[in-house]
Amino acid sequence: MSLEEVTGAAYGPYQLRISPEKVGEYATATGDEPDRWLEHAPPSYAGALLFVAAPHFLDDSRVRPFTGILVHVDQSFTWHAPLVVGTAVTVTGRVDRVRERSGRFFVTFLAEVETNDGKRLLDSVSTFLMGEASNTPAEDERTEPPVWKRELNDVPLPQPWPGVGQDLPSLSKSASRLDLVKYAAASGDYNPIHFDHDAARGAGLPGTVAHGLLMAAWASQAVTSGSGRPDPVAHAKLRFRNPLFPGTQATVTATVRDAALDEVDAQVSVKVRSGNEDLVTGICVARLGG
Repeated sequence: MSLEEVTGAAYGPYQLRISPEKVGEYATATGDEPDRWLEHAPPSYAGALLFVAAPHFLDDSRVRPFTGILVHVDQSFTWHAPLVVGTAVTVTGRVDRVRERSGRFFVTFLAEVETNDGKRLLDSVSTFLMGEASNTPAEDERTEPPVWKRELNDVPLPQPWPGVGQDLPSLSKSASRLDLVKYAAASGDYNPIHFDHDAARGAGLPGTVAHGLLMAAWASQAVTSGSGRPDPVAHAKLRFRNPLFPGTQATVTATVRDAALDEVDAQVSVKVRSGNEDLVTGICVARLGG
């Protein structure tokens, strides 16, 4: 069987409510400022909504044999309206494209989130690298740190919006192994490479790694700190370039690249780095006024 057989497969719609309890749990798990997100979910809550549908795809009997290697390669989100706490929504997922390369598969997975009356809230496009588990684990096996160990983990605070070419204040971020379990519970992303050493080794990694969408949440926090709107981000396109290991320090930076003529939206480049290595890079379109 080839994974290409699931091209076009749909999952859902799945119904849920954006509850204050889950939003609070998610804000805490991502190191966000929980008191800001009482009436609206942070934009990065899109990752939790994506993983309402994605687990059903990954648990499809046709797909499960190809989840021994499961790596999130890139991600884009488009927000059409604020994620209002208390709103009942439906989430629908669909396999848009499957490409095979040297026995591995690049899967494009789409997800849509709408209110129950049909108002579009969110579009998501994910690329997953998938395949059977590796028979040759990575040679550079990493000893897992103590379960509680992490470095600095800044909470984003409101900041004035800088001019074009200027930076928003950087954030120091880190996640312990316990933090990764908490994020899995808050987001629904239970890929075992984030908490099981043997599963990570079977996927060809030196050890457990942080979720790509957790680092994406950190990147968005650097942008949302400069906007007081309930919908501070219109679009984000992110590439996950290298893994972050638990207990390791990362730094998030955001630079204003351009501003729209209406001075309402601004294009911001974001980057998550550890040492001299890029972990996540991307572009966000921030909403400022209006």
